[in-house]
Amino acid sequence: MNESSVGLVTVVPVLVAFILPILTLKFRSRVLYATATTATTFFVVVLTLTNLLEVMKGNVLSYSFGGWPPPLGIVYVVDSLNGILGFLAATLFFFSSLYTYWYFNKIESGYEWLSTLILLLLAGVLGCLYTGDLFNFFVMLEVLSVSSYALVAFFRRRKWAVEASMAYSFIGALATMLFFFGVIFIYASFGTVNIADLIVKTHQDPQLASKYLEIWSGKCVGEWCYGNVFISSALAVALMLWALNFEAGVFPNNYWMPSAYAESPTPVSALFAGIVDKVGTYGVIRLFITLFTAYSTVLAFPLWGVAFRDLILIVLSFLGLVTGYLGALLMFPQKNVKRLLTYSTISHIGIIFTSFGALVSRVPLSASAEALSGVLLHMITHAIGEFMLFIGLGTLSIVVGSTNLTKMQGVGSKYPLLTASVIVGFLSLLGVMPLAGFFSKFMMFTALMNAGLPLHAISIVIISGISALGYFKVIYTLVVGRGSEEVGAREHLL
Repeated sequence: MNESSVGLVTVVPVLVAFILPILTLKFRSRVLYATATTATTFFVVVLTLTNLLEVMKGNVLSYSFGGWPPPLGIVYVVDSLNGILGFLAATLFFFSSLYTYWYFNKIESGYEWLSTLILLLLAGVLGCLYTGDLFNFFVMLEVLSVSSYALVAFFRRRKWAVEASMAYSFIGALATMLFFFGVIFIYASFGTVNIADLIVKTHQDPQLASKYLEIWSGKCVGEWCYGNVFISSALAVALMLWALNFEAGVFPNNYWMPSAYAESPTPVSALFAGIVDKVGTYGVIRLFITLFTAYSTVLAFPLWGVAFRDLILIVLSFLGLVTGYLGALLMFPQKNVKRLLTYSTISHIGIIFTSFGALVSRVPLSASAEALSGVLLHMITHAIGEFMLFIGLGTLSIVVGSTNLTKMQGVGSKYPLLTASVIVGFLSLLGVMPLAGFFSKFMMFTALMNAGLPLHAISIVIISGISALGYFKVIYTLVVGRGSEEVGAREHLL
């Protein structure tokens, strides 16, 4: 198979993103930019689908940029995990691009830059998912972050949009810097940032490999003077986790999300909640399922009687509980529908991280595998459900002219199909049979029970129950509430 389809997934969006601003010198057609964005994202969908079909056969795809073989050069690697998420990301970007045909007519200017930034965001997301190199992950995380900052501030004449972007960018810059420091510690310890090469070295038994004895013992002998690899690896993981938790929206690094999601253009908010926050979750999974596994000798040293890797997963699971309850409890009081959906996203990210408690080494492998499958399925179901809700409710808010729920009363009766899609999205996120959200939550619930974590499992049910208050509040407002006489009076661009 020609594996160039792996490398093109980021190259094509970046090239088109740089061409579009040049076209503004000659063309100002909204349809042109919407078509260019849609055609590009559709091409990327075809590429990611091609890659996914190949890895589903049991193959692993790789593409070395510039002909430099790994671990010397940058390499993209596609397996079943990032193959699925890559196709999901491309698909959501494609549907978001289709939405721009209608949305561009609702904004006065800047549509060409919106197209450019969306394509750069796509490149950043797919680059993070496909890369087999920690340093390149940092680079693509920067591409993702910078384009996100600009998209949040797209309506730059709005005070709150600029403030939300500044809050996001200041702490986001700190997060990516910390991730970079983590990469430095990894490189200083192992002499490589290639993930496949790191897997070999992090699973090396120091008693069986005299070549690495000086590295593992912390002694400084000749060319193998790398220092204490245990401490440096633990510090690197801590730094990178802080950045990844920020991107994922895990407490206490999620305070920026409500304002950023609420002030972004509707198709961008849908992408943020649908797939962008999954990049952080994916990074955490790669750290503990691919790089520092339960069989790794690097993070196996005990701390307070628990292996360091397991201790980190326990802490992440606890932070997931806090995040889930926080998002669910803060959802109901919200009057801004975009903020309400953002807290819904936070609660589901919390549920996902709660399930990481089943990945510790003492848990039976079958329970850990079921937990990981449930996490992946819930990432997919939440991405689709939240994307539908942001697009559906965002469209209704544009029609009404406000994101305030009190001004959206009864509007559902005027747009029954759109309202029906919103209701289906809510029910899926709630976990109602036979929708997909039920099966992902059930898998995580049973995995946590089998892992001996009944309180975590029950918390998934409780968080879902609390979230139902916010979901049915919106449904009631749209369907039962009195129709607003202010429909059509736009407060601001949405």
